[in-house]
Amino acid sequence: MKLFLCSHFSSVGSLIKEEIDNKKVAFIPTASLREGYTGYVGSARKLFNKLGAAVTEIDISTEAYLTIQSVFEDVDVIYFTGGNSFFLMDQLRKTGTDELLKKELEKGKLMIGESAGAIICAPTIQYIEQMDEKPEDYSQEDDAGLDLIDFYVLPHYLTAPFKKVTEKIMTDFSDLNLCPINNRQGIVIDGEDSKVICKD
Repeated sequence: MKLFLCSHFSSVGSLIKEEIDNKKVAFIPTASLREGYTGYVGSARKLFNKLGAAVTEIDISTEAYLTIQSVFEDVDVIYFTGGNSFFLMDQLRKTGTDELLKKELEKGKLMIGESAGAIICAPTIQYIEQMDEKPEDYSQEDDAGLDLIDFYVLPHYLTAPFKKVTEKIMTDFSDLNLCPINNRQGIVIDGEDSKVICKD
């Protein structure tokens, strides 16, 4: 499985430019749809264009299943923006996109997850509730994540405006295998190997 998980894609995406150049990318802004600030979505779009990607934007909360399926099958890279982890996970599970995604990852495609897009890869997303408010219309009976990794990404670690809440999560969930990353770091996962890389 190939994953690139980060806090802030536009800051670190160029670290994997060879994975993006001339590739087809499914760009999924769903997590950001209910957020007040969404500047990171525009900056990610710009970076993909700059790195030579052919981007297809698709919102999984409104698009038909067959459309999502055909986009996923056609692309090389599947990218999830930041936003609300619970809203994103709810939409993934409600629409069956979680299973579609896993099928494509089994074929060796790269998934890029920024912030919420990285958090959802964990076995559960319950640990992030202090940072991401659970939507009132959240329809899942549990807080299961995609379970693609055996650790828990904590994005924006010690970064404004998340400094206090990330410190608190580190303390409150010290029994979890937390992996804190700041906005200049990304986690590369290739098969069994994972490493944190940094932008100078």
